[in-house]
Amino acid sequence: MVRVLAVGLIAIVVTACARRIVRAPNSLPASVQLKAARLGRVWVAGFVAGRNSELDVSTETVRLLRAQLRAYVPAGTVEAEPLAVESEERLSDVAYWRRQGEEHGTPLIVTGSVKLLLAPPAIVQRGPRTIYIPTAGRVLEATVVLIDGHTGAALSIQRLPARMRHGIGRSSSSLSLFLQLVDRAIPDWLAAIASAPPVATDRESIQIKE
Repeated sequence: MVRVLAVGLIAIVVTACARRIVRAPNSLPASVQLKAARLGRVWVAGFVAGRNSELDVSTETVRLLRAQLRAYVPAGTVEAEPLAVESEERLSDVAYWRRQGEEHGTPLIVTGSVKLLLAPPAIVQRGPRTIYIPTAGRVLEATVVLIDGHTGAALSIQRLPARMRHGIGRSSSSLSLFLQLVDRAIPDWLAAIASAPPVATDRESIQIKE
């Protein structure tokens, strides 16, 4: 959670080529920062997310990602209400995203899916005995879809590594575990966004990365 909460306190050094490099513990590799600095405006639009009675997973993901991107993308982020992305099918709706892109200044659109799932019980090995500890746990699964705001076509789809976390007491709520998981996953998210490919000639071609 340190990375998410401390983003406003990180030191920024301006390099000779006028691209910002963040020098701080837990900051992104310089190569990823330089790629992010080359991006145009970025719009973290919203995500397909399962229902959760304790928090709005899509809205929280949008909020946390925007906060991070502000530190790394000089061109800025689009500040708009998160979209309600109802289904996986909507992610490939070219006409819908073209219209949304035109309404928001044709930025690079970041969308996809985010799922906060129950994790299996934690397992502790004590000598010859295996103990199952009934702690609360969550698994964060996410797929990042980058969309060309000019055309509405998908540029890339990338599945991020799943993250799992268990907690006890106050740290076991869905919100607390979600924040911890996102903090660990932020480098994966930003690396995926920073690697946005140039607009391809064949808009139908989508590269799926594992």
